[in-house]
Amino acid sequence: MIPASILSIVSLAGLALLVACDNGPTPPPVPVDAVEVTPAAAGVVIGQTVQLAVKVKDAAGHELADRRVTWTSSAPAQATVSPTGLVTGLALEDSVVITATSGGKSAGATITVVLDFAGEWNFTEQLNLIFWLIGGPSTGVATFIPCSDSGSYQFTQSGAEISGTKSQVGTCLAHPDPLLLVGSWDNTALPFPVADGRLSSTRISFGVGSAGCSYEGDVNLPIPLPPGVPPTPTLTGTYSCPSGTKGTWEATRGGAPVASVTARWDAQTVVGGAVQLVAVLRDATEHVLSREALWSSDRPSVVTPSDDGLVTTLAVGSASITAKSEAITGSATVTADLVSFGSVSAGVYHSCAVRSPGSTYCWGWGGDGQLGTGFRPPARQPPASAETPLAVAGGRAFALVSSGGFHSCGVTPIGDAYCWGDNGSGQLGDGSTTSSLVPVPVTGGHRFASVTAGLLHSCGVTSANELYCWGGNYHGQLGDGSDADRVTPVLVGGGGLHFEAVRAGLYHTCSVTAGHEAYCWGRNLEGQLGNGTTAFAVTSPTAVQGSHSFVAVAAGFAHSCAISPDGAAYCWGDGSLLGDGSGVSQSVPVQVAGGPFATVDGALSAGQEHTCALTTAGAAYCWGHNDLGELGDGSTLGRSTPVRVSGGLSFAAISVGPFHTCGATPAAVAYCWGDNATGQLGADAPESCLFSGLSFACATAPMRVIGQPGAAAAGSLRVVGRMQVAAPEPTRVLHVAPLPPSIRPPRQ
Repeated sequence: MIPASILSIVSLAGLALLVACDNGPTPPPVPVDAVEVTPAAAGVVIGQTVQLAVKVKDAAGHELADRRVTWTSSAPAQATVSPTGLVTGLALEDSVVITATSGGKSAGATITVVLDFAGEWNFTEQLNLIFWLIGGPSTGVATFIPCSDSGSYQFTQSGAEISGTKSQVGTCLAHPDPLLLVGSWDNTALPFPVADGRLSSTRISFGVGSAGCSYEGDVNLPIPLPPGVPPTPTLTGTYSCPSGTKGTWEATRGGAPVASVTARWDAQTVVGGAVQLVAVLRDATEHVLSREALWSSDRPSVVTPSDDGLVTTLAVGSASITAKSEAITGSATVTADLVSFGSVSAGVYHSCAVRSPGSTYCWGWGGDGQLGTGFRPPARQPPASAETPLAVAGGRAFALVSSGGFHSCGVTPIGDAYCWGDNGSGQLGDGSTTSSLVPVPVTGGHRFASVTAGLLHSCGVTSANELYCWGGNYHGQLGDGSDADRVTPVLVGGGGLHFEAVRAGLYHTCSVTAGHEAYCWGRNLEGQLGNGTTAFAVTSPTAVQGSHSFVAVAAGFAHSCAISPDGAAYCWGDGSLLGDGSGVSQSVPVQVAGGPFATVDGALSAGQEHTCALTTAGAAYCWGHNDLGELGDGSTLGRSTPVRVSGGLSFAAISVGPFHTCGATPAAVAYCWGDNATGQLGADAPESCLFSGLSFACATAPMRVIGQPGAAAAGSLRVVGRMQVAAPEPTRVLHVAPLPPSIRPPRQ
């Protein structure tokens, strides 16, 4: 007899067998339809890894999570892959294919194996910035401005992608001429971004700035390659921009310690100002390094620096400003004074003034050396620094100073003439075409009673009433009967006339004789010579028509003006600038509305856009264009007749630039108003004016120049500049905006 327990077990087994038979056979696995690998392309640094991910899917797109995946490498000597898809870079290669296979289906990712570029690279570059004289890249006529820079890239790297920063020191050197009125600049730049970089085993590319410019280069490896260690390459390549700007560059691996620190530069300035210093760090082989520098002052109550080297002057005195990096230091001395300015001169993009007593200060754009400080201020300096007056180097006392286009000139109390700045046309008068950052003597041994600086030329009247001119002569503005540039003074008109005063305009010159006759010469397309014609150019002095007697004269761009002994003002040339209310151009003098005006020297001045004159009581009246507030009446409305400058001030002398005006009071206080795009007002401009669709900092009423008693501090020490160089590609610097208003190029 079978025990009951055994019968029970048999019954359960039979039941289980019946249940199994009811379920049927086990279904086959769902077939794999696709394999996806992400990312489809990636970069990996030699010795580092990148993780790939895989998805196995059926025909309906559902992910099959339980499927076995096999990983393989097409070049295991260059990159290996683990069973989990972790790729390790071993040697340089641009196209290692990593394949994932499952269920008979495969997909791959292309891996670029690259070198480790992260960190510092020391570079030099030679660029040619293009400026279009006519048209644009497709059909235009262009000229190039050479730039030479050195510095460091700080690269950050993610696989084959590169980003980071670029720091540099350098200069872009141009010599303005009648067809290209673009000057030079210091191209030193604090770190700015590198973006959109890409590496391969043999190439590198990246962009800098926002103008669409790109660096393309070769990764040059040593031959033969060193065994067992990643090679250290050098980089060489080209630079290009959509505008046509081109250049070359090269770089080597950096990382050496700081060996020297230079704090640029020593500066003598004014209380209430700001000076942008730059710490230039170099290694033992003179490579410029991109490292942090800490700034400090030994007298912070007098002069104190910000974290980025913007020095503010708080009181009279001197301080040593120190930049420190990696225990290495460098220092600059900054000295600040309270000043009074007995006279002031408005140039194109800068202004200068003579301190009472003696020393001269300049402010505004200084890339061509027109400030005379012995250095080019960094073009990326904030407005507060550009607006701050800096002392002209050399310690000479000048009796008067004249600010021109890209240069300045002055006369000492004993009659020695000096000029400084751009000298491409010989406008410094030192016998060369070499520009100078400091005053150089005008050759010839003449004793000058006065000098005047035009756009590209200079003139002076001697104590013997002889008139000499030098520099650019494209329009005959030197008055020597030719159109040849002169690097030394030439006698105007052969010496047959005795001149009392002279004024250099942009492209022409006017003067008055001891007999109160006015003569002009140079460009005349708008009738600005006043001789009754509009001949293109006149190369010798021609008498202003009308039988008038004049005691003072002024020369602008397309017009000229003069004052008669009885205080009547006359102008001729472009009708919008004559002040007679008619708007009609004239090639002979017409009387300006209003008056009488003062007959003393310095009471009349003309510029590109407007004219100003003083009354016998010292009230200033201006007329002409007013887009940037250059008339000083609190508006931007043009005036066809004289309008009084606001503020109720009394002036002893007035000076007009293309878009701004300056004046000095009898109490030796200087004021400026109008355009401040390059800091030429010497004060914070509280307004914004539109010109040619662009917005410019401006002041429509007089602003007291920084450093004088009662003057405001520099721009409230704004540290974000309107000019950020590398002026862009537009018109001044490789990355700059907005650009200053343009000087009118001469029509041919």
